[in-house]
Amino acid sequence: MKKEEKKRDPVNEEKKHDAAALAARALIFLFAAVSAVGAVICFRQGFGPGRLGVRIGWYVGGSASAILSCIAWFIFAASLNPAPRNLFLYDRETKTDIPVGELTWERIDERLAGCFAYYFANRHRLSAMPDVLHPLFLPFYLLQFTEAGDADVDRLLKNKEMVDSASRALSALGLDDDGRLLLYHFGSYEGDCAPFRAFLAGAGPRVKEKITEYVKTHIDEFV
Repeated sequence: MKKEEKKRDPVNEEKKHDAAALAARALIFLFAAVSAVGAVICFRQGFGPGRLGVRIGWYVGGSASAILSCIAWFIFAASLNPAPRNLFLYDRETKTDIPVGELTWERIDERLAGCFAYYFANRHRLSAMPDVLHPLFLPFYLLQFTEAGDADVDRLLKNKEMVDSASRALSALGLDDDGRLLLYHFGSYEGDCAPFRAFLAGAGPRVKEKITEYVKTHIDEFV
């Protein structure tokens, strides 16, 4: 399924963000280690022979290095256990959460695309997907067929298990009529994708609205 407009790739952005965070932690670790070694060297020099003033200078330098090292180790430890971030509200540019009232479908669309791409990358990740995301996958997946090729639509409308599950997912979001219409298009499909595309065009805004409503209702669970 190809989109006409080039969109941001949330998976690659997440990888870049993780790489940057890892690099930052490595620098903090290096600084903490070097500061600790510097403190040891300074204190050893302070205990060595020499004039009192010079030895005091080494003590002061050692104390400063030790303090910096402790601060750096504290920051490094905190970086290993960051505060939980909300999937939809956290803004990496401002490092803060946006108000729930400012949460748009475009933002939800982007975050869900990256989220599902991450969890469906392998079975281990899939098994760890939070329960709160499960009701959104099939309705969100259906939206992708608005720009899908005929071959993709054909495979979907010949997959009874998938259609049944998607119908139940729509009903669970409060879209019972759309769930029944999906089953109708499955039962009446004879190779012409146009009726199904028309159905998606009409149902799309309702599905987006219900997904947005669900996300806002469960917003505290997306951490």
